[in-house]
Amino acid sequence: MPKQIHNQLDIIKRLDELIAQSEREVDELLGKRLKEILATLSNMYSKFVKSDESSYTDLNKYNRLSKELERIAQQLNADYTQIVKDIEASQQRIYVEQYLLAAYLFQVYQGTEDGFTLPSEDVIAAALVNPIEFLRLRGVLEVHRNEIIRKIQIEVSQSLLAGEGYWKMAKRIENAVGFSQNRARTVARTEGARAMSLADEAVTEEMRKYTDIECLWLSTLDKRTRHQHRKLDGQRADKEGYFHFKGMKAKGPTMWNVAHMDINCRCVKIKLIDGQLPGVRRGRDYKDAKYQKRLADKIDEYMKKGHTYAKAYQKADEEIQPPNKVTSYITYEEWERKQKST
Repeated sequence: MPKQIHNQLDIIKRLDELIAQSEREVDELLGKRLKEILATLSNMYSKFVKSDESSYTDLNKYNRLSKELERIAQQLNADYTQIVKDIEASQQRIYVEQYLLAAYLFQVYQGTEDGFTLPSEDVIAAALVNPIEFLRLRGVLEVHRNEIIRKIQIEVSQSLLAGEGYWKMAKRIENAVGFSQNRARTVARTEGARAMSLADEAVTEEMRKYTDIECLWLSTLDKRTRHQHRKLDGQRADKEGYFHFKGMKAKGPTMWNVAHMDINCRCVKIKLIDGQLPGVRRGRDYKDAKYQKRLADKIDEYMKKGHTYAKAYQKADEEIQPPNKVTSYITYEEWERKQKST
């Protein structure tokens, strides 16, 4: 059974698991293709190659090599077609999950049944199309596909001409496919994070119909976090919901429409409802003013020690407990079933 949702950090963790799953699917597909390519070339070496020095001539006889490289290209075309489908399906899952989880947290925290209607599949699909043409999923992966096919052809030919032998050739191919795996994983993560941001923005706009919503930027501060996003950590969006950095603006991570700001971004944003951090847990009053003040003060304390907002929020949430209260409560799973039945 999935871990129960108590606050926005739990939502972020659940969505990050879905993004990681999409990355694994890419890894597994291209990893399987690498094994098959190496097995085929190993078999060709054992059957046709007399010596490393004659390998180029031996494998080119009867167009053996060109036929095999063409077959590899066809297989990679099919693989990348599948990767596109998998990432698009993952985007849909992430969008729906983000929207519903945020709506659940809002409704239970507010103690209201204000209506949240999940957008239709067509609306979601249209929202997920990148407005920048050269950053659109199919086009980006088409470039990556052509690149891996070209790199494999070059590495195989150069290895044979150099008389390197099978194992050195295999290493060249492993490096080429490994590079492409990293690129494809980056696309999967970027597109998953963008789906998360788009859904979050859509549900935030719904929330604003009922109460005051303010958004904060949360960076993941480690060695991989770009300098620009380190500077954004803890920034509050303006009245129109935009974050700002050096003349650029965006309503959330991966929404700058600028490649160097969006690609492989692992930042997120969270919401304050009427100035408070929402949370839901059986028998706890997250709206208590004294609790919210102590929570905010503890977050500030940890941020002054150098923690990111996300880490400060996590540590403060573990230390500062809201007071007990007899209140109605519903789990996310129960809430979701109720939404689907209405």
